[in-house]
Amino acid sequence: MVWDSIIQVLSGPLLAKFFLTAVLIGVFVFLRRKDTEGAMTGYSLLAGFLALRDLIFAFLPNVALFNASDLLLFTCLLFIGLKSFRLGWFFWIAAILDGSALVFLVLEAFFMDFGFPPDSVRLVALVPAVLLLLPLLFRAEADTSTRRLSLRSAIPLAIGSVAYIIVGSVIGTDHALFRMLVIPAFYGLLFGLALMFINILQNQLISAVDYYEESVDSLYDLLLSTGTAMRSETFLQEVADNMIRTVVERTGADGGVLLLADEFEETVSVRALCGKYPPPFKLPENLPRTQESVESFVRHARFKLGEGILGEVSRTGKHVFLSKSDTGSPLPDNGDEEWLRASAFIASPLIVRDRIIGAVSVVKSGVGSFSERDFDRCKLLANFGSIAVANSFSFLEASERSDIEREADMAARIQSNLMPKRIPEVRGFSFGVFQSSARGVCSDYYDVIPTSTDKAVLVVGDVAGKGVAASIVLVMVRAILQLITASTKDVATLLQWVNRGIIGKVDLDHYATLCLAAVDSSSGAVELANAGHQPSLVCRATDGNLEAVESGSIPIGVERGTAYASSHVVFGEGDLLVLYTDGIVETMNSQGKQYGRKNLGAVVQRFRELAPSVIAERIGKDVMSFEGPAKPHDDRTVLVMKRSKA
Repeated sequence: MVWDSIIQVLSGPLLAKFFLTAVLIGVFVFLRRKDTEGAMTGYSLLAGFLALRDLIFAFLPNVALFNASDLLLFTCLLFIGLKSFRLGWFFWIAAILDGSALVFLVLEAFFMDFGFPPDSVRLVALVPAVLLLLPLLFRAEADTSTRRLSLRSAIPLAIGSVAYIIVGSVIGTDHALFRMLVIPAFYGLLFGLALMFINILQNQLISAVDYYEESVDSLYDLLLSTGTAMRSETFLQEVADNMIRTVVERTGADGGVLLLADEFEETVSVRALCGKYPPPFKLPENLPRTQESVESFVRHARFKLGEGILGEVSRTGKHVFLSKSDTGSPLPDNGDEEWLRASAFIASPLIVRDRIIGAVSVVKSGVGSFSERDFDRCKLLANFGSIAVANSFSFLEASERSDIEREADMAARIQSNLMPKRIPEVRGFSFGVFQSSARGVCSDYYDVIPTSTDKAVLVVGDVAGKGVAASIVLVMVRAILQLITASTKDVATLLQWVNRGIIGKVDLDHYATLCLAAVDSSSGAVELANAGHQPSLVCRATDGNLEAVESGSIPIGVERGTAYASSHVVFGEGDLLVLYTDGIVETMNSQGKQYGRKNLGAVVQRFRELAPSVIAERIGKDVMSFEGPAKPHDDRTVLVMKRSKA
């Protein structure tokens, strides 16, 4: 009989509410992985509290106790909504009021009857319900996903909460209409919070992809303009002009300058000017305040290293982002005219191999301002534009050589700038590399890009063709990878982004094969994706078993809509990963036989207990020995990774 009563209580509307709260908990728990501020954890606990409350009320239908739980509910809801905005004072005001009413209701439920209608006391919950609108006063600070959620949900959540409280106070929380309609509707309102958060995350992802594409297009414009200038006799000046024009256009600035350093005189001077550039330094008092005079003065401006903002950037190598409204801003007042007043200023150094060769600076005049995206874009373009400027100096040094020698030398310098000078350290992994070029200029590419202390992305690629054109493709691939590897997307998606970044921007005879491996020392997980590249080899430390990880795909730069697949392998201590280009396995001896993957695997198995650097060296020696007196026909690269103790 008791069991039948329990079954009867747990059936009907209560079962439906349990289902709704279970869905709510599941959705919020799932979204918790994408929330860095803990709001989803709070909402999932709140949904669990609702389920527990419904269960208790089913067996203990005390109206005062239910109203007390409502006070607690809206106090917690206010805390979650205001937590990211750090509005503690408002929360404590509501908590004190609700806490007092909560004590009153608990006393009434179990000890005494004060004679007040219990549903009227719950009107105190209107305080936290109305305070849910507070995020609307802080729109400018809605810079995270949780704050955006609080801002977007403020009005519907406040209206829904007030309606819930008033309806419950008017008709009573034990009324059948309130139980069967109002409470489920309130649960639906909470479910709407989850849908809003999902929409915010999707918009952030779309914004991030747009940002990546804009950055890739900016880099392409920069590389295209500077690469075209190198065909001219006055290419150094054209490189400077094209570079600063690209930076100005891509940051939305009113004007900008490019400065080059003179190491012997320890000065930095303006080499190129674009647009209207309100000088961020004090003009001489006797200089006529006309646009022609000021522009001429800026074009010939020279500073000692450390003198003024521009000299300081060229000396320290630090990026600067200033607004005239900033407290203590060093931006000077050169006159009342708008074109003389710099309202926002960005400067980024040009650095190559830890050597500062100059700086770029862009400004906004009048009342304009830059965004953080503009600042990031300037830093990105300065970073990769430094290579173009440095290569211009190198190209000048080789100007007396023949055209063929000049291009080969230039391509070699670009390629050498792309290769890591040393492989970064990644906790739990060690690396070794062997690389040999067939004809001086190597079209192979390898890199190890750390994304955290125990995670990294390994890259091995091969561009079809030789010379500057192939090197430019390598520059584009490297630029895109350096930009997107911090993303949480899988390596197959990263390959798609690289493909979309270069498709249509390179000739079909300069496509590239590429292999990416995302490694994680904390779990030993390795994720592999391949774009027309050689299969990766995995060698197990325990028994020397060799596995080839293959995935049929086409190279990047061929078809825009190409989709790539990823493979997952778990590595134990001592296990090896070998990434290589086709120049290794296609090496031919004087009898016309290819080295092949079998010989490569045999060397890996034989020396698997040694350090990766030694294994890579042994592979190189074995390939050279197999080749004998025959001439190499392709570049050769091997990257070996071993998992060690984390």
